[in-house]
Amino acid sequence: MATPLTVAEITNMIGVEESIIRQTLERRDEDLVPYLRDPDASRKEADANVPRPQTLLLEREGLPLLITKLAFNIPTSDIIENLACQLLHLTLVQEQNADLTSKHQELQEQSERLQHHIKELQLRVDSLESELAEQIQLREKAEAESRKGFWGIFGRRASKGS
Repeated sequence: MATPLTVAEITNMIGVEESIIRQTLERRDEDLVPYLRDPDASRKEADANVPRPQTLLLEREGLPLLITKLAFNIPTSDIIENLACQLLHLTLVQEQNADLTSKHQELQEQSERLQHHIKELQLRVDSLESELAEQIQLREKAEAESRKGFWGIFGRRASKGS
């Protein structure tokens, strides 16, 4: 379920003063009531003696109906100006969305290329480590044979001379 809109959020969206929106919501028009949420309702019942400021929230689905209700009290020129601003805003958001989608696609492709390159480098590192391990084994084997030969040569002579 979507989060209901506050009066401030509605003001930012449709460009109508908060006081006008608040008054319209507080009238609790029968058409708007199904979309109204009162977050303080449970607290009001618990603390009936403590006065609280009325905070009404409006479900997003009720926004078109609220705009219709507000339009009866707003001059047509203001409505047209507001719609033009909203249209411009939506156009800019769509352009930004398209740009971000394009950049996201490019970054995904770049990420895939880098992942592939990392795998290739890891295979190369594994191969070099394997070669190095073989070289170390060969070197150790050669050193062992060399020592064996060294001790064989000098060990025999030392034992012959004693």
